[in-house]
Amino acid sequence: MISTRTFRWIYVGLWTLRICFALLGTGYIHPDEHMQNGEVTSGDLIPYHTIRTWEWSAVLPVRSIVPAFATTGIPVWFAKVLSKKHLIQGVHPILLFRLERSAFLFLSGLIDYSLMSLVPTPSARRLGLLLLASSHVMNTFQVRPFSNSIEAVLVSLSLLFLRKIRSVKMLDKSYYVHLLAITFVTGIFTRPTFLIFGAPIAFQVALGTFIHARTVTRWLRLVVPPLFTAAGTCTAFLVVDTLYFRGTLDDIVVTPFNFLMYNFASQNLAEHGLHSRWLHVFVNLPMLFGPWITWLVVRAIVDSATLFNKKNDKSFEVDVLRPTIIQMIILSLSVLSVQPHQEPRFLVPLLLPIIVLIANTGQLAHVGKAFWVSCSIFNFVLAVLFGILHQGGVVPSLFHLHPLVANASLGTRTNIIYWKTYMPPLHLLGVNEQDVATGLISFVDLAGASQDDLTASFSVDDYDRTFVVTPVAMRYTLPAAITGCMELDQTIFPHLDLDHISESMDVGVLDGLRLGVYTLSRNCVFV
Repeated sequence: MISTRTFRWIYVGLWTLRICFALLGTGYIHPDEHMQNGEVTSGDLIPYHTIRTWEWSAVLPVRSIVPAFATTGIPVWFAKVLSKKHLIQGVHPILLFRLERSAFLFLSGLIDYSLMSLVPTPSARRLGLLLLASSHVMNTFQVRPFSNSIEAVLVSLSLLFLRKIRSVKMLDKSYYVHLLAITFVTGIFTRPTFLIFGAPIAFQVALGTFIHARTVTRWLRLVVPPLFTAAGTCTAFLVVDTLYFRGTLDDIVVTPFNFLMYNFASQNLAEHGLHSRWLHVFVNLPMLFGPWITWLVVRAIVDSATLFNKKNDKSFEVDVLRPTIIQMIILSLSVLSVQPHQEPRFLVPLLLPIIVLIANTGQLAHVGKAFWVSCSIFNFVLAVLFGILHQGGVVPSLFHLHPLVANASLGTRTNIIYWKTYMPPLHLLGVNEQDVATGLISFVDLAGASQDDLTASFSVDDYDRTFVVTPVAMRYTLPAAITGCMELDQTIFPHLDLDHISESMDVGVLDGLRLGVYTLSRNCVFV
């Protein structure tokens, strides 16, 4: 059994590691971590050129602007105000990056706080906190501005409010029902999939309030006011989103409905990639939480079913919380597996419920050192992979280009080309929208385009200088006529390109893990 003193040192160390991953880890998991949040709020608040993806289309918006502004928008706004106060020209991209990460770092702490309230036994609580804090999900997904990260925090708070509501003196805690109503609406507007995770919680609240009220009349007195709170919160979201996307209230925008309609169309999902329906259960779940924890979850579900049928324990953890979490796990995996587009981050909200489940069943007290060592190695490797290595040079390359572009002499026309990388979040380049509109600066994201498309992009227009950003390994695949025109300006290490492993291996470990920023010679570009 771990002592309190040892626990504190380890937990502080894990939090220090989380802070480092949040503020210094430039790994790039998925474009949505930028395009669903910081790219939009920065573009609205600061006159930087940004990319607005299809999700933010004014014709059919599927994302509510409220969660984005409530998370990254507020710190960016403060940074903008302070920069004007101190006569600073704009907000530096590095500051934007760390403000976004700091906001989600703070939100991740709410998950830790929720666990402390949901696991009553001190020894089990300590082990649960260590398992949570050491998870690579906390060090990668939860410190990044994913909508799934917000959803995970809201699921955690909902379980916390459920515990408060189902306490003995429920009427004295009625404001928790209102908080839960606000949380549910916020969750639905953040991601409508929140309904799947929240349905068992809503059922337990309805059941618990009815048991406490004993009569339908008293029950209605308990639930109707929170329903009005939910309706008021929903109205606020609708008004804000409608004014944001339409500028008027004549045409109401309901982003959760648009989200569902878009995802119910199979042709839309095909554009994002179709997967086998067993992927969540057999691949994504073990990859996120580890095969050992996945096995413990299965054991906990089987053991809890037996324990629940015996009805020999009426504590909240057994009588309410445990079946709620089990229902949440089974329901979410079942419903999300129906959709053919399955990404691991869709299951991120299950992290806290899973750890609470296995902690409250006492399984963590019986695992040996081999479990903790293997879990630590697993989580550290994946944290380094996704938090540092994966596409890790894209964001630093934008930081490198920012002063070169921002401090350019007046009239210098610049073309920036990214090839064989993830979509760069342009708010971290810090280029003024007016400079792009006037053609002073041009940006081309070629993604995985062919060499012919790359060559064609060189001669789109007559620029004073052209930067090409691509993995060093991909430069070796280009013909000599092109590479002879590319002068190395900067290499960024590390940068792991999992889409071109064979090319990276061919050039060796050093060059295979580097991203290159090249300057294109004007004298031979058009030869």
